[in-house]
Amino acid sequence: MVAPVAATAADDKTVLLIYAEARLLPAIVTADHAIRSTIQSRWPSPVRFYTEYLDLSWFPTKGQERQLGRLMKQKYAGRNIDLVMACGDAALRFALRERASLFPDVPIVFCAGEYESIRDARLAPDVTGVTMLVDWTAGVELALRLEPRTQRVVFVGGTGPTERVWEGLARQAFSKFENRVTFSYLSGLPMSEILTAVATLPKGTVVVLGAFLRDGAGRTFTTQEALSLLAGASTAPIYSFGESLLGHGIVGGPLISFEVQGVKAAELGLRILSGQRLGPADVVSDHANRYMFDARQLRRWGLSESRLPPGSVVLFREPTVWDLYKWHVAAAGVVTGLQALLIVALLIERRHRKRNKRRLDERLRFETLLSDLCAGFLKIRADEADQQIERSLRRIVEDLGVDRASLGVFTAESLIRVTHSWTREGIAPVPRVFEAAEFPWITGRLRDGHVVSFSRPDELPDEAVTDRSAILAFGTTSVVLVPFIIGGAAAGALAVSMLRVEREWPEELVQRLGLLAEMFAIVLMGRQAETALEESENRFRLMADAAPVMIWMAGPDGRCIDFNRPWLEFTGRTLEQERGDGWLEGVHPDDRKECMSRYLEALEAKQPFTIEYRLRRCDGLYRTVLDHGVPRVGRDGSFRGYIGSAIDVTEMEAAHQALVESTALRSAILGSLYGEVVALSRDGVVIAVNEAWNRFAQENGGDPVIVGVGANYLEVCRRAAASGDPEAPKALEALESVLEGRTQRALLEYACHSPSRARWFAMTVEPFKRPEGGLVISHLDITRRRRAEDELEHEREELTHALRVTTLGELAASLAHEINQPLAAIVSNAHATRRLMESATLDRGEILLGLHDIADDAKRASEVVKHLRALFRKEHVDQQPLDINDVIREITRLLGKDLERKRIWLRLRLADDLPRVLGDVVQLQQVILNVVVNACEAMADDDLRDVSIETMRLDPGALEITVEDTGRGVEESELERIFDRFITSKAGGLGMGLSISRSIIQAHGGRIWATRNKDRGLTMHIEIPCPGT
Repeated sequence: MVAPVAATAADDKTVLLIYAEARLLPAIVTADHAIRSTIQSRWPSPVRFYTEYLDLSWFPTKGQERQLGRLMKQKYAGRNIDLVMACGDAALRFALRERASLFPDVPIVFCAGEYESIRDARLAPDVTGVTMLVDWTAGVELALRLEPRTQRVVFVGGTGPTERVWEGLARQAFSKFENRVTFSYLSGLPMSEILTAVATLPKGTVVVLGAFLRDGAGRTFTTQEALSLLAGASTAPIYSFGESLLGHGIVGGPLISFEVQGVKAAELGLRILSGQRLGPADVVSDHANRYMFDARQLRRWGLSESRLPPGSVVLFREPTVWDLYKWHVAAAGVVTGLQALLIVALLIERRHRKRNKRRLDERLRFETLLSDLCAGFLKIRADEADQQIERSLRRIVEDLGVDRASLGVFTAESLIRVTHSWTREGIAPVPRVFEAAEFPWITGRLRDGHVVSFSRPDELPDEAVTDRSAILAFGTTSVVLVPFIIGGAAAGALAVSMLRVEREWPEELVQRLGLLAEMFAIVLMGRQAETALEESENRFRLMADAAPVMIWMAGPDGRCIDFNRPWLEFTGRTLEQERGDGWLEGVHPDDRKECMSRYLEALEAKQPFTIEYRLRRCDGLYRTVLDHGVPRVGRDGSFRGYIGSAIDVTEMEAAHQALVESTALRSAILGSLYGEVVALSRDGVVIAVNEAWNRFAQENGGDPVIVGVGANYLEVCRRAAASGDPEAPKALEALESVLEGRTQRALLEYACHSPSRARWFAMTVEPFKRPEGGLVISHLDITRRRRAEDELEHEREELTHALRVTTLGELAASLAHEINQPLAAIVSNAHATRRLMESATLDRGEILLGLHDIADDAKRASEVVKHLRALFRKEHVDQQPLDINDVIREITRLLGKDLERKRIWLRLRLADDLPRVLGDVVQLQQVILNVVVNACEAMADDDLRDVSIETMRLDPGALEITVEDTGRGVEESELERIFDRFITSKAGGLGMGLSISRSIIQAHGGRIWATRNKDRGLTMHIEIPCPGT
């Protein structure tokens, strides 16, 4: 036992009760009442109970437990739970699985846990509870003991999770009897087939009933309902294991008391609430199942009570003559003087027996009443709730022998409104509305959650004088009022009263009325939910018509059943025209098939969808709409159809396209600018940069994010100035002067040395000419210019003006031509990549390949500029051993797409085992590229467009590369002039390609020349030495 403790404000506790099945199952009702009454009676301060009924057997939808977990997580977010109590194996598994997200670190107490399941489970250190044992072995032994001629045992069970677990344990236990009797299993079948089967069972057969909450056809039952059907049809006695089933058709058996389970689990919970730490070692094994029997069933099947196990309890027995008068017979054999004493003893014994029998009968009648009422509410529609409540009150009046039973609710206007009532014939009906002020004391007690009862008005306390006067005025003699709780507060009361005579109200009856009040509270909550749903639907209709989007609704078959006013106004059609598949008439014919196909795919999977299609407006124009639909799911998890909304995105798409084009143009402009460019808002926030800017940040050893888009460049400069950077104050002054309008343009040259080399930059600051204002800043690397100036300062006397002009002029021409080649490749790849991105199916690999090609061409352009400049200034060329075949393959790979587009057939005849040449890979690639590109451009757009590249080894110590085309060729007299500068046959050409190529080959110690082909075209010959061969 758990002793009460002293209460403090901090001792107010909250307990979450989780049941695996429905609220109105008798076993759950019994266990729930035992848990609540035990904890409330022994804990010294109020305890708040939250209750969840998972209904796992009656609603076995896929993913239901995960959905319940998410719902409970939302429901109990922010709630402080002190204890979780789980009733049943399925409820315990759910609590353990979901506790990490729902109630971490909250101790768990379970009851009605199957012993076999719990024994092998690995429970957490803060989980304990009470196990029960469905003693299948004892049940079969009992049946064989009562009926030794039994040859066959038939097991009957349902298809829910609990039933399947029980069946598995039963099969395991029955295996040890298979050498004595045969076993068959009626599980997984519809109830109609089970009833047919048990109605034809032969003699020598017994039926063992497990849990039965759902049959094979999906119909739901309580086990008592299933038992009532089986008992009426079976030709063999039925045994089972639940105490709540006794009196409903079973002979009996080793029965489990769910009341005892609830009390013991509550005692463990009280120990935890009082501060004790309990765990798996404290699990209570309640396996002392009592053998209980129904005397009527024993008599029906001709079973002798002498065969019952010792200590068996037999109920519903009709006393025999011997039971009533055996002491008279015994007294006849003894002294006559003891006869009177024995008669008195017999009368006293008889009164005790009758009283006990009356109590048991009353308990059975109440359980039957509760079961029948619960079953009645389970089978009705929502609109039949009021009639069922009236019928239930009538049953209460008749079964409990009272004059009146009523349900009243508290209103916001301080009134007590009687919603339902039943009065015995000849009794005046109760008024429908009371002033709460007429019963101030009673109303206060009920609102605080206390039961009010009295056998006569004089029993009311002195402070209830007003209440007493009102009760006498209404003619009530005895009454009991039990509050019912909705939403955590007393919402009303169940009133049972007497008007003709006075009556005592035993505590046991009051507790039973409390169960009835809870049942009515559940029903009223359902009615409130239905009313709220109806009001919600009306509000939804109003909001849907007022919404600026087109809303539609479809049924489970996918056919549309409703459209809001904006939809009908958009299409110019009526609701009847649009219903069903009528709305498809407004979809553009080219979009109709794809639209319906995608909608049906989503409907089959019951998944959300988004479809874009063209819909005809009332003026006949087709507008692009974006339609998004989501499934509608009922309370039972069933699919109810779809609800969706559509918006006209015609202008949005046009605006998006304009934005994309504007963004692409801005990126292209920024990317084409020479130098590192950044655009700032008026507040100094970076709003755009080019790629060179990011590389500039990385080369300086910084993080591009610090000076990237979204960073505040002014703040970066201010921090640099504050840290002592000598150049930062000048840069900050330049930025602020232009930003504040003190100057229109600022130019600043500064040193920015990297760890590897000294560098100088020129920073230009100009206003960002837009309404919002801002700055455009460019940083240009002037290191070469500064170095040239330094060299010019030291060697001024050695250089002449003419040589400088000639050299710089030659360099400028060379760079202008050579940079055009990789830039052309960049533009070509960019166009190809854009076409890929605009295609219906994005090929991410091809897009990335195009972007890599663009980056490689840019890098190659930089290397070409660097190497050409070094060559023309007579500087040392960075040469290394190269495989000339690899150089050619790299060039042909780069040109592959372009040659394919131009329908040019490229043939490679590359000799094996060529010696390596010593050279600059970038410059040699540029030579091959120039020669191949010239060959391609020399061919007319006719059928024969071939280019052939061949390599061969020459003796001694050289190799030759030939590039042969089928183009128009040149005159014999022009073969030498084509290598001169500014000689070209191409429109817009500079005539520098072959000139530069010859310079490169000569720098490598080789030579280049051209020959005419016999039939058509030209062959270019490149000879390169191979050192060391």
